[in-house]
Order: sequence, then C-alpha cells, then structure tokens
Amino acid sequence: MLRSLGVALVFALTMTACSQRVYTAKALVPEALTQHKLVAILPFEVRLDRIRMQDITYAGTGTPSETTIEQHRKNWEEKQISQRREVAYQLQQELLNQLVARQAKHPYKVQFQNVTETNNRLERAGITYDNLNDHSMAELQAALGVDAVLSGETSLFQPMPNGVAVALLVLTNGSIPQNEVQTSVTIHDCRSGDLVWKFDHQLVGDLSTNPATLARILVRNSARTFPYRP
Repeated sequence: MLRSLGVALVFALTMTACSQRVYTAKALVPEALTQHKLVAILPFEVRLDRIRMQDITYAGTGTPSETTIEQHRKNWEEKQISQRREVAYQLQQELLNQLVARQAKHPYKVQFQNVTETNNRLERAGITYDNLNDHSMAELQAALGVDAVLSGETSLFQPMPNGVAVALLVLTNGSIPQNEVQTSVTIHDCRSGDLVWKFDHQLVGDLSTNPATLARILVRNSARTFPYRP
C-alpha cells in the first residue's frame, strides 16, 4: 500500500550557499481534508544510495578471499537495512515534533496521534515496518482509529563522502554528481483511501543531514500549503 511520506537521516543538514532547494505542494482532494480530526504519522520509507569509504575498504592484509568479500557485502547490506529502519522511525518522530511545535503558535484543525501510540497500535494489529505497504487503508484505519495517515518517502543519493566529493568537485570543476535528498510527504484519507495532499521536496548540493533538520525544513517549507490550517 503506502509507506509513502515522507531520513537517523544518516546525513546532518549542513547546507552551503551552493545547495539548491526545490519543492512543490498540491491539495488533490481539498474537501476530504476538511473532514479529518485525527491524523497518524507513519514511519518513513527510506532509501540510502551512498558510499562511505570506511565501510567498503578491506582492512585485512593480503588479498581477501571470496568468503571474506561475501561476508563484507552481507555486513554492508545489513548495516544499510538497519540504518534505513532507524532513520524511518526517527523521521516519524521528528516530523511529529515539528508539527506539534508549529501547532503551539499556529493551531491546526486536527490533532496528531502520538507516534508511540501509532506504532503500538500497528504492532498489535500485526502490521510491521516491513509489511506496512501490504495493508490497505481500511486496515490501517481499523488499526489506528484515525481519519487520515501522513506518510513519507525519502531517498538519499550520496555518490561520495562529503569530504571526497568536495575535493573532486574543485578538481573537476563541478563535473561529478552532487549529493541529493528527495522527499515526498503525502496524506491519505482513510475512509476513501484517496491521496488527498502531496508535498515533494528536493535538496541538492553539499549536504551532511540529520532527521531533525530535514523534518524542520519540510514543515517550514510546506507551511503555506500544509492543510488543516484555520
């Protein structure tokens, strides 16, 4: 189904002057948004496409065997899976934190379910992070007891570690691929299952980013178009 919304983004958001931000938002079914009272935030779907030299360098002596190489590959993949999951739940919590902080000054017409309750309800219903996309909106509504779900999908493309990338950028006069973070945040109506709001955000440049920073950027940049405002 969806795990779409919207990254420990294992990346801290330190943006240089050359970083670029592009974002768009669209209310697809405005009338459905007016009926929502309680909204749950789901763990993000996270994809990491990056290389860290310390993770891929063989530290042993001599030529590594095929068994050693295979074990190293498995360790790398397991680490990536663990990091994606960690980032997914961190983004879920940080997004709630940012929405609640903004709500204190600019009240929304809805309440956001505490993520601990959301995750506990999902667990009791047998819905896990790995099978979340396999469940219908009706099943999510039955498990969560909410009117809508806010979800997110984030992808980090980091072709090289920041230090190496910056050095090569200078040496090659900007010809190497830049780091890029793409995030899509969506709201689905539980009753109809329809996608009712969508926000796409892209960051390109010299990025080193964490979930709290990304969540703050998403909430700030979507503030004018985010639904549920008075």
